[in-house]
Amino acid sequence: SSGITAEYGEVSKLFSTCCTNFYKRGFDCFDNLAQDIDCSPTEHSEELKNFDIINRYLCCLYLFEEFVYDAVLHVLNSQIRLFITDNFSGCSHDTSIIGPVMSWLNSSVITFIQFITQHQLVPPNMEIWKKRLKFFCYKTIATVRINDLFEIMVDYPESHAAVLDIKKCIGHVQCSNYLIKTVQDTFKERLLHPGANTEDIITQYSSAIKVLRFLDPSGAMLEKVCAPLRTYLKKREDTIRCILNSLMSEEENELTRELSATTGTLFNSNEDSDLETDDWEKWKPQSKDMPTDLKSKTSKSADIISTLCSIYGSADVFVNEYRSLIAEKLLTTSNYDISLEMRSMELLKVGFGEDLSQCHIMLQDVVDSKRTHTNIMNKVKQECPFEISTLIISHVFWPNLRNEEVTVYKPLQDYLTGEYQAAFSELKRSRTLEWKLNLGFVELDLEFEGRTLSFTVSPVQATIILCFEKSEKCHADTISNTVGLSLSQTRKKLAFWVTNGVLKETSKDMFELEKEVKESQQVVVEEMDSAMVKIEQVREEELEGFTNFVMGLINQSGQITVERVHKLLSLLLSDSVAGQLTQEQVKTFLDKKVKQKLLTFTGGVYKKPR
Repeated sequence: SSGITAEYGEVSKLFSTCCTNFYKRGFDCFDNLAQDIDCSPTEHSEELKNFDIINRYLCCLYLFEEFVYDAVLHVLNSQIRLFITDNFSGCSHDTSIIGPVMSWLNSSVITFIQFITQHQLVPPNMEIWKKRLKFFCYKTIATVRINDLFEIMVDYPESHAAVLDIKKCIGHVQCSNYLIKTVQDTFKERLLHPGANTEDIITQYSSAIKVLRFLDPSGAMLEKVCAPLRTYLKKREDTIRCILNSLMSEEENELTRELSATTGTLFNSNEDSDLETDDWEKWKPQSKDMPTDLKSKTSKSADIISTLCSIYGSADVFVNEYRSLIAEKLLTTSNYDISLEMRSMELLKVGFGEDLSQCHIMLQDVVDSKRTHTNIMNKVKQECPFEISTLIISHVFWPNLRNEEVTVYKPLQDYLTGEYQAAFSELKRSRTLEWKLNLGFVELDLEFEGRTLSFTVSPVQATIILCFEKSEKCHADTISNTVGLSLSQTRKKLAFWVTNGVLKETSKDMFELEKEVKESQQVVVEEMDSAMVKIEQVREEELEGFTNFVMGLINQSGQITVERVHKLLSLLLSDSVAGQLTQEQVKTFLDKKVKQKLLTFTGGVYKKPR
């Protein structure tokens, strides 16, 4: 009995395989005839006639339900997958593929089912067949479109038709989990690595926000897909600057258009509140296959800029970076034209509100500087030998600027600290000027026997090249004493002129003007150091100011942990321009005191040395 059962199982398996091959061959023949405009499937070819005869025998022997049904379903699913992947995988994203697929399904697949079931005594339920096959069509279309979703995001909104295909498929099949995993894996491979440009990552993130919010207005899918992207962007040092540069760009881009349309604050602590009632009539439940860790979360549909800003959670880091960015722009403005900065700030004020009040004062300083400078130049008795423009700032409202004790070109420095300053004191009797001669820029035209080279450089760099005004040779020590820099710093500055073919080093620390200088039509612009004091330096100075405070805490309690110091100092430095204080920064500060032998570290606590 067992032997007979085993043989029956093998025969049954072999027969099913034969049925699969048989109906695959039959469908290929039928489909070819169905796609031929000069011939209808009813005009059978010889091969199709033979197929129909064998199919009729299978129906008459009542083998269709037991053996043929599964084979036909397997064949049709395979043919649907093959048709969609061969014809639409990697295809254009500006047209929908659902229409052509459903048209082929009706003309070939459904007609084939009617053809092979015509000999059954009990007619089949075609609605059940259609539902099953349409489900598989939507599933395959979703797979094909999701596999191309990265490129679809790049092309959005031109690729809106492809996104609409995915949205329709999500309504018929459960593919949210597959979408989340696929896009996350693609982001990891193509974006989350050092070789990817930050601007490109932000651009792709902006496109992802639009696409995923269209697919899932609740925001749950966006939150899950882009969580690794947000974490990675937060770690990149230039993320905030790239976002702000895009917002302040003269050329229109995605973020400037979004900024112009912004009507509310960019930072909303209640954004994820379950009590949100705006547009409640349009609320829809989340997809059934959404990951369980997201089903309980809701999110108000935010715009692109607020989503980007929410990476950091607080407006402080953006405002501080914006202050630094706008300060650098204003310090390199020679004609007092700040129309672009005013426009961008007015737009940003909609999102950041009163947080930008200090930036408004900075811009007002430029406007006041133009008026003050004009009055001073009309008032001075001795005319300046150079065309100059000065920026007079209210230093309390500006970021910390670098302060280096340097000496610039003597005739210019004497004029600024003498005649110009005297006229300012007479005009503004209650105020004084404190010059930062290391900042700003100088536009130079250097003439070499009829050839002219144009440069835009720092005041120190201009002073260095003007040391060769009276002599073709000059020693680095002499230049170092003239500008007030160390010899090593001076040599780094001289390297700029050597690289641009103006100077050459003839011997150790001896520099000479090049005799044959190639004329250039372009202005050479020096890549100057930032005018801002580095955030790390600001933080270090802040913590140093609390040394006595920390020592006092240890005197009272005998010992203290880094967690407690971090908690206390975070409250005291909550409004710091250096941003949020981290526990790692506090530990570095305390370890420094250990090295200075002011503290000891044992058993995870800091104590005073005995």
